[in-house]
Formats: sequence, C-alpha cells, structure tokens
Amino acid sequence: MTRIGTTSRLVAAMLGGVLVLSACGGDDDDGSGEENENGGSGGTVTYGMAQPFQSFNNTTASANTVANGQVLENVTSGFWTFGNEDGQLVPDTDFGTFEQTSDDPLTVDYTINDAAVWSDGESIDCDDILLWWSAQSGAMDGLFSAIGTDGVEDTAMPDCQAGGKAFQLVYSTPFADWQFNGPSHGNTTMMPAHVVAEQGGLSPEEFLAALQEGDGAALQEAATFYNEGWAIDGALPDPALIPSSGPYVITGFEPEQSVTLTRNENYWGEPGTADTIVIRTIAEEEQVAALQNGEVDIIEPQPTVDMANQITGASTIESQVAEEYTYEHLDFNFNEGPFADSLPLRQAWALCTPRETLVQNLIQPVVPDATTKDVRNVAPWDPGYEVSIETAGDAIAEFGQQDIERARQILEEENAVGTQVTFSTLDNQRRNDAGQLITAACEEAGFDVEFTAELDFFDSRLPENRFDVAMFAWSGSPDRSGWNSTYRTVGECSPTGKGNNNGCYSSEEMDALLDEVLVTSDMEEADRITGEIEALLWEDMVTIPLYQHPGITAWNPDVQNVVPNPSQNGITWNADSWSRS
Repeated sequence: MTRIGTTSRLVAAMLGGVLVLSACGGDDDDGSGEENENGGSGGTVTYGMAQPFQSFNNTTASANTVANGQVLENVTSGFWTFGNEDGQLVPDTDFGTFEQTSDDPLTVDYTINDAAVWSDGESIDCDDILLWWSAQSGAMDGLFSAIGTDGVEDTAMPDCQAGGKAFQLVYSTPFADWQFNGPSHGNTTMMPAHVVAEQGGLSPEEFLAALQEGDGAALQEAATFYNEGWAIDGALPDPALIPSSGPYVITGFEPEQSVTLTRNENYWGEPGTADTIVIRTIAEEEQVAALQNGEVDIIEPQPTVDMANQITGASTIESQVAEEYTYEHLDFNFNEGPFADSLPLRQAWALCTPRETLVQNLIQPVVPDATTKDVRNVAPWDPGYEVSIETAGDAIAEFGQQDIERARQILEEENAVGTQVTFSTLDNQRRNDAGQLITAACEEAGFDVEFTAELDFFDSRLPENRFDVAMFAWSGSPDRSGWNSTYRTVGECSPTGKGNNNGCYSSEEMDALLDEVLVTSDMEEADRITGEIEALLWEDMVTIPLYQHPGITAWNPDVQNVVPNPSQNGITWNADSWSRS
C-alpha cells in the first residue's frame, strides 16, 4: 500500500493534494516537436499534481507517497508495475524476467536484462539486488527503513556475485502473493547501490561484502544516507546521487512548483516518447483552469462536485470518471492519547462519524451509485468482497451507522464527555469538508474536537503520531500482501519503524491472521481469512473505512496514450508512452 497514506503497496494517501504555489505560465517548449526514434512526436507533456515531490527514495516508510511514486514511476524501474485500465500487475520485460521454478520450497528466478545500466553507466546488478533485499527483508533489524517486508522476510539472501544479474528468492514458507514481490517500479524499486556505497565511505567491494555478511556497523553510514540522504530539501540532490534505471531522468526541480523529467539517453529499453515530462505542483481546485488554459495537459485530482461538473461540461477536455482502489479512512493513535487504551471511546467516535452523510454530500454527486466503504482491504469489484462483508456484518451493523445518541451514552458511561481530540488531515477541499462534518457530529456527541488540516500532514504530524484521529487514504492494489504491514505489530512506533501501521496498533490475533493469509494460495480460504481480518478490525475498532475514492482523469485531447489506472501508480504508469498528435 502506498500512502495515500508498507509497502504495503497501498502508497498513504497522499493522493489528495496539497498545495502551496500553483505554477503559472508555460514552458519554453510549446509541446511540439519532431518525430523521435520511438515514433512519437517528442516535445513536452505536462501533468498537474497537487502534492509536491519530496524524496528520490520512496521505498522508505517516511517517503512512501503517491506523489513520489508518480514522479519516480518512469525514473526507477523494476520487474513489474501496476498498470492497464484495471490496475493489475504488468511485467516490465525491458527490465528483466521472472518466473516461479519450484513449489517446494517456493522459488522464483529473476534475471535482469544484460544491457541494464543506471543512467550514469554503472551496471544494475548484484550490489543493487542485495541492497534491495537487505532493505526490503528487514534482515538488519531496521537498519534500512522500509515500508513493509511483504514476504521478503521469509526469503534467503540471494546468492549472487559482483556483477551478477540473476538471482533467486527462495521462501522458507509459502507466500501467496509471490508475483508481487521482487523489485518493481516505484515503491519497491532497486536503489543505486554504488551511490549508497560511496556515500557510506565504502568501496563497491567493501559494500557488497558488508551486505553479504550482514555487517550493520560497517553499513551504518550508508544506511543513514539510504534512509535520509535522498530527501528533497529545497533542491534536488546532486545529479550524481540520483541516476535513473528507467526511461526518464530527473533533470529539473523548482521547489513546490515542478519536477522535470528528460528522456534517459542511456536507457536500454524502449525509449520514452516525449522528450520531456513536466510534473507541476498545482492545487487541486486550480487544476481544471490550468488544463483549460494550457498550463498542463493532464490532471487527476480528487474531484469535488464543482470540479466534476467543470470537467464533464467542457467540450475541449477528454475525461473519465471511475472508482479507484484508493479509499478514505480514519486511523486511531494506539500509542498515546484518549483512544490508545479505550475501545469504548473508539466505538463512540465510530458511532458519531457521519459516514453516510459524507458519501451523500461528497461522493455521490460525482459517482451517483457510491456507497459507504464497509471493509478496508477488498475493493467492491475484487473477488472475496461479499465474503468480507458477510463475515464482518454484525460489527458493521453495530458500529457502521451513525448513532449520536448512543455515542453520547458511551461517553457518559466512561465519564469522558468533553474528551479532547486532535483530529488531523491533509489540507484540501474535500478533506476540509469531510473534517467539518465529522467534527460537528462528534462534538454533538460530547467530544471536544480540534480539527487541523495542514499541508505538511504527511511530512510531520502523521509520521510523528501527533494526532488522536487521522483522516487520509490508502492507495491500494489487487494483492493481499499489500496491506500486511498496515495492521501488523511494529517493532518501534517511530517514523522509520512503523511502516504503514501509522497508529501503531498491536494484536497477537491479528498478527496470526496476517501470517496465515500470506501463505494461503487457495482463493476461497484466503477470502475466508480476509473476512476474519476485517471482522477483527471492526471489533478492535482499528480504523474506520469511509468511502472508495472516485477517480477523475482529464486531459488535453492532443495528448495520446493517456490511460487511467485505479491503482496507486495512477496516471503516470505509462507516462513513457505519452505523446502529442
């Protein structure tokens, strides 16, 4: 799960968008160009995105955002991505190939393209493989930050040698979602080991040996760079620190305004069609106007009613509206605060939350048949959805409907009327509207609510647990392992230690169910376990699901190959094939 809020491959929602400055004016390039060797028209295609680019390494827990993932989708590549109109797994055969070669033990063979190199000419090989495995497996007790291990923790360290491009993942226990493992585009990508080694004061030989030996002391400085050194702090890192493994290279950056991607001339695969892709930071409420006046070519905002009407009513805009894997929810802080050790107070908050009103006011005007989201980890169109609804049905019936009177009764029984609650979210129009509705209802029930909507919600307040209730979204995908770390007990409730479990919830029963679902390949059995997980999430009141996000994509009809995608990778999944007619 990527955050739109470990990976899950859920990348926390950050989809939402926040914005500081909107970009104005056009590029020096008017978007036209001569046909390039890929048969496209070259030129520039511009995408408007609300949240600014924040890190070159979104494999870490603190940088796993949709915005980072969308920028990096065609900059750091891997064996697969989420693509097509249905958000399913799409292999990237330019990068390499992978296949299951044994059931017992589960073994998957990976081979990187012999021609694969970083944009600085360094080979993509064993050093990068072992850095990826060391970080994603958690084998070094959190030395490298990761979103979540997603089954990699059950694999043996790959046996590869310097310069080698082939490796195996051999599992000590079955793993149902094995095809979603292995380095991918975006949030579980390989990072450049030669850069990490140099920044850690190690030669390539020393770095590889330290990884193979699990020498945490020798790797400490390198790990610090891996975790923190690629953060964008007002300027891009030195170009030597951000080589590309995909069809585009990051060549320009204006803080909170834009990121510029240019075709990677050292890319060995199918070259990108556009010469340049510019990703502009533009507030969602300004994006339709920016599209209409030519500042951008493509937008994918969280639609408000007015925005959807503007888009669908414009004859000069192509658009598509559909539900996405992304869903909005409320997280409780289990580490400290009024809800940490009080199930009754969490239940009272659930009972005062106007879920149906939120859907009626904010979502149905865009998607008329939208309903409340009653389970978290299964989309309505996925297999097993009805099983989860049925299994969790009693808890949904008891706590899924607003009942302010009963919420007030619980607060009185707990001698908790007037309990102060810090309710936080990202600053955008729909979340402000939702926050005001929830605040008013829960204050009527007897809570004393401080509602905050901030631009730096994902930078500080959420990772630092400075909330009692947080509202954001998870951008999901069809795999079950993606949401594993969202509910699994964490080793440390810290920005780098909690993965996707932002509230730091802990339950031995939940951990056991997560272990079980990860090794179950029979779909009916997996559906049954997923239903038990959903029921326990309601019974423990871990999070409150609100609604499936309606997605709206709009674009200039002069731009070709714009293919909306409901998964976390969003519209940029195939940005390398965008072109102008």
